This record gives sequence, C-alpha cells and structure tokens, in this order.
Amino acid sequence: MRTLILCRERLDRLLAVLDRNNGTASFRDLDRTYRLHAWEIEHAAQLGWIQIFISKPSTGRPSRCAKKLSQNTVAKLPPYREQITPEINYRHQRFAFESINIMPGGNLGFKLSTLVRAYMKTFPNAKSRKGAYASASRLAKRFEVKVVQLWYRRTMTMSPREPMPNSVQGIIDRLRALGLL
Repeated sequence: MRTLILCRERLDRLLAVLDRNNGTASFRDLDRTYRLHAWEIEHAAQLGWIQIFISKPSTGRPSRCAKKLSQNTVAKLPPYREQITPEINYRHQRFAFESINIMPGGNLGFKLSTLVRAYMKTFPNAKSRKGAYASASRLAKRFEVKVVQLWYRRTMTMSPREPMPNSVQGIIDRLRALGLL
C-alpha cells in the first residue's frame, strides 16, 4: 500500500476549498463534497496550515471542523507530487520474486514458462494462459520489476538478509552502498 503523504497540490486544493467556504468547513463536508480525506486535513494541520477544532451545536452531535490559519509564517510546505518517490507495487515485487524462484515445467501437467507461472501465482484470477503470457511479458519489461529481480539475485546469498527498500531509487542506492552494483 502506498504511504499517505500530503503533496503541495493537494494542500493548495484544501486551502482553496477553505477559502471558498469562508475559511471553515467540516471534515464530513470536505470529504463528501470535495474528496479531501481526513488524513490530508490532519497532515495539513501538523504542518501548520490549518487548525482542527470541534464544533458543538446546541442540538445535534459535535463535528470536527478545519479552519484556515491567517498567520502561517511557521508552516512548512509539503513536497510537490513529482518529488515524492513512488513505492513499488507489492504484486510487482512478488512477481519478480516468483519469476526468479520457479523452475520451468513441473506440476501443472503442461509446460509453462517461468514468467507465466510466476504471473499465475501472483495474479490467481488470470482468465487464460495466453492472457497470462501477454501480461507476464509486459510486466517483465517494467523497470521496477527488473530492479527488484536484480535485488533478489544479488542479496539472495547474503546472511543476514537485508530488508528491501520500497522504491526503485532506494534499491539502487542500497545495492551501491553494499558494493553489489
């Protein structure tokens, strides 16, 4: 699962929505009307851009609200979306691991290539072998899958096992630091 990191574009959207609503809006309103999630609002409050408070009406239940702060001289700016390194999908990691560890041929009664068997193990809802073959060959060409395969090949014999970083650049940097690249 991707880590939840607030980017500058989403912060700008949150501040614009609050400006449209006179600087204050409830969490429920922000989520239902503008698709601004609670974790984004809380992260913006941690950075110092907004304030979270509880509105207690005379009748009904209290609600969490967000208020835009006018004095945000100490507020930090989050990174832009392109500056956040994306994590490698866990299924792509598993496909890379399975494509290295499975021997071709074997127990299914018909000979499958290593990539097709790895794809069918990783994605068990594949409709057909031909579709799995096409998808596996497409997936095997992805740069992140090649980097994860390289990580597994280089670190398989290491003792103790090195934990794998979550991003492509992290894997490359760690392999260089270990002297394996």
